[in-house]
This record gives sequence, C-alpha cells and structure tokens, in this order.
Amino acid sequence: MTTLPHPSIPVTSGAELTERWRTLLHLDEPPSQRRLFLAWLRTDGTMVPLLIPVEDLPVEPDRVAIGKLHDLHSVVAESEGVGPADLHLAMCLERPGPATADDDAWCAAIESIVRERDGVDCSLHVGDGRTTAPLLLRRNWPAA
Repeated sequence: MTTLPHPSIPVTSGAELTERWRTLLHLDEPPSQRRLFLAWLRTDGTMVPLLIPVEDLPVEPDRVAIGKLHDLHSVVAESEGVGPADLHLAMCLERPGPATADDDAWCAAIESIVRERDGVDCSLHVGDGRTTAPLLLRRNWPAA
C-alpha cells in the first residue's frame, strides 16, 4: 500500500513535483480515461489540500474549459486568503497510451491561455498510468 504524501510536506523543485504527482495518482496501471488533475502549491511549497479531477477530456485541447481555469484558480486563492499570484497551479494530464502530439497541443494551449493570457503561475505534467513527466515547467521555484 502506498502512503499519500501529506500536503504539509513542501514541494520545492521540479523533481519533487514529478514525484508528488506519481504518488498522488498511484501510477500502477493505465488510466481508463483522459483526466486533468488540478492541485495548488503555496509559496512555501505546501499543497492546498484539494485535488480536482476534470474528467472525460477530449483528445484535442478544450480551450473554453482551459480558459475557465483562471476563475477556479482565483476561487481557490480566495479560499486560502491569498491573491492568485501567491498560488502555483500544478496540473497533470493523465491519459492511456504513449505520448502523442495531442499532449503537446494541450501543453501549448495551457501555456498560451493560463500562463500567458491569464498570468497564472502554472506547470503541466503528463501521465500514462505508469510514469509521469513534466511538459510545462514551473518558471521559478521560491527560494528555500
């Protein structure tokens, strides 16, 4: 049995975020559907105790749904009593099968809408049920 990481244990690097996704998603078998998991990191690296799966994603990026992530991010920030700039939106796209150009299309859409247009500090990992890998890296990690 795998023990889930406690949200109070800080994530302070890209490698630690990749490992956190691996343990959160119990990577031991291929997923049956496409899902985008959403999690948030505070400035000290601890996680907001909230993990939201967005299920039944299409193969091609859903730009309307991606565009609504900013609103959700703002709600989570407000519930934490901080501004949106004080939270990092960490995402993991889980899907069956090997890497495809569709992964890159999702990454590009998230980067252009969430990061560039809406100014949300974000990252994106992709997982196939066995492994997880970063596609969009966090720009800056807070100094320890």
